[in-house]
Amino acid sequence: MESKIWVIILVLKLQDALSWRSIQPYLCTLAVSLSFGTSWRAPRDAFRYGAVTSALVTTVAAALVALPAALLQLSVGQLSQQDAVGIWRAVPFFKGIGFLRLLISFLSALYTVVYTSITITYIFHTISNPIVKTDCSEHLDPQVNHINIHHSSNCLNETFLAPIGEQPEYYIALASIVIALWILFPFILYNPVKLMKRIMYAFGFLVLLLGIIIISYVGNKDDVPSMVNSSDWVNFVRPNIWHSAVVQALVSNQIAGGYLISSGDSIYANTNVQWTTLSLVGANILFGWAGILFWFAVGGTGQKETNNLAVIVQIYKTSAEKDLGTVWSILMLAMLSFSGMITMLALLYPLYDRFRRVGGHKWRHLSMGSSVVGAAAALAVLIVGHSALALFEDVVVPCLVSVTTVVEISAFVFIYGWKVLVEDIEFLLGSKLPKCWVWGWCSVPGIVTPLTLWWIVVSFIDQPDWLQAPWEKAGIVTSLSGALVLFLVFAAISVAKQVQYDFVGKLKSSFRPSRHWGPRDPITHHYWLARREEGDRNAPRARFRRQQLGEFSGISSFSNIRTQKTNQDKCVNRIRSKSDDFNISRRKFIAELNHNRLDSRKRWKSLEWDAALRHTQIFPDIKDILTSADIKPSEHGNNIVKDGLE
Repeated sequence: MESKIWVIILVLKLQDALSWRSIQPYLCTLAVSLSFGTSWRAPRDAFRYGAVTSALVTTVAAALVALPAALLQLSVGQLSQQDAVGIWRAVPFFKGIGFLRLLISFLSALYTVVYTSITITYIFHTISNPIVKTDCSEHLDPQVNHINIHHSSNCLNETFLAPIGEQPEYYIALASIVIALWILFPFILYNPVKLMKRIMYAFGFLVLLLGIIIISYVGNKDDVPSMVNSSDWVNFVRPNIWHSAVVQALVSNQIAGGYLISSGDSIYANTNVQWTTLSLVGANILFGWAGILFWFAVGGTGQKETNNLAVIVQIYKTSAEKDLGTVWSILMLAMLSFSGMITMLALLYPLYDRFRRVGGHKWRHLSMGSSVVGAAAALAVLIVGHSALALFEDVVVPCLVSVTTVVEISAFVFIYGWKVLVEDIEFLLGSKLPKCWVWGWCSVPGIVTPLTLWWIVVSFIDQPDWLQAPWEKAGIVTSLSGALVLFLVFAAISVAKQVQYDFVGKLKSSFRPSRHWGPRDPITHHYWLARREEGDRNAPRARFRRQQLGEFSGISSFSNIRTQKTNQDKCVNRIRSKSDDFNISRRKFIAELNHNRLDSRKRWKSLEWDAALRHTQIFPDIKDILTSADIKPSEHGNNIVKDGLE
């Protein structure tokens, strides 16, 4: 009998695990792990620093930095049911960090939409102008024993990335795709979650399917050993590979822009935050290695391009070198296009979620306005050229990502309190949280801060090229200064909004959770507060608690009468609130007062004589009592006088 019960329980759990509602979050996780972080940025870093070295360092960064940060963001988003800005009701002074997250999403969307537009535009260009070996091929330098791919890069610089004055027709074509995409995304996110998830399901499956088809036909296993190069190990002593790996781990896991915070209230609202974090980071590590393996197997053993458009250059190089048909070039570009669309949805969702929360019924107007601004900014970046894309992607955004991650984790762990944070996550999990997560939170600032400072110092002390403007140094200074100014402005606003009357009181209050912090759902908020009070029963309660059955007697129900004495002994030291003591004292006082005044108490003159006579059948002695008391009808015939009768 017991075995049958266990089988039934197992079947029910299996049905619940395989239900569509339970599978949906993991399909979104799969789609997000196939974004540009693994299909575009990871291969580019592998071309720069070596395949195995870059993948190893990124894996370490994901395990030590991205894993704790992802759990923190997903937990506070699911608990508070807020966006990247709303979660800072926990510590209002740091509200500016939420707006920095949204700024990172917007800046990342600028260069991502350009890359996506380039891939889409080149699909149409390849259909009408197939890639041939004489156009974008590698030329062997007779004086140097290696392949020179400079000509392949020029294929891009002479077409869609050419200056607007030289090739205006290419700029117009690319600008049209950029504008179309920015107009399209507000309509995709018109229903903020439903349509977005469906597009992620489809595009994630297509990216995975196309990748398997392409590597099965075009890939060559003999080219895989080229991933290991002994000369790449020297990169371990350079700061660029370490800082780039940290940023790559945070960007590919969608931590940089606040996507996990907003999706904690929607996509991952009913999931286990611990298992969701492990699945998300694990999938990104797996597909990061797979993306590097894909491009090395497809691209051959030749020299790789290291600029920001290295993946597209590799497509043209591979198509020309292996003399592939037009369809294979289109499939590779389509795979990147679908991956770029997933990336854009993940980047814009936190922004649109913020508009929806603060814009009221006109939030879609704000979304369209942001699309106009984004399209204009993207077109301006295209006019400046490839250097502007590299400046945003390699300098400005990495600085902002490092600063916001360090400040965010430090604020929640050391100011909000790691003990309170652990209690909040255990409330979501319904079980104990392992201590290793706390150690991970404490170690993230100690890892990211030194690596960022090392990268900044080396960038400033390197031998400058006096023939070029110091754009990298200017970008570092500008991004750090802008982040500091934005943070201080919103910190001052948060302090000014506090209800205290003096500045010191306002400042102290801005470091404490506001009264709006916590779950928005009233029932969930009630249980969340109740769980907090259970942690310290000797502390004074902050709110009224509803009295439970058997609270003072120790009996939880009528079925536990036999254990009354045992439960009463356990409740000897139970602390009652002042309201409970007042109610009991008041009842005793009223009982004693009525008992003392019982002899002299008089009844009102409102008892009707006819009503009293009607009760003589129920109370047979009432007629004799009335007669002996000499009670007679009043002169109006309706009322009687009752002296000394109780």
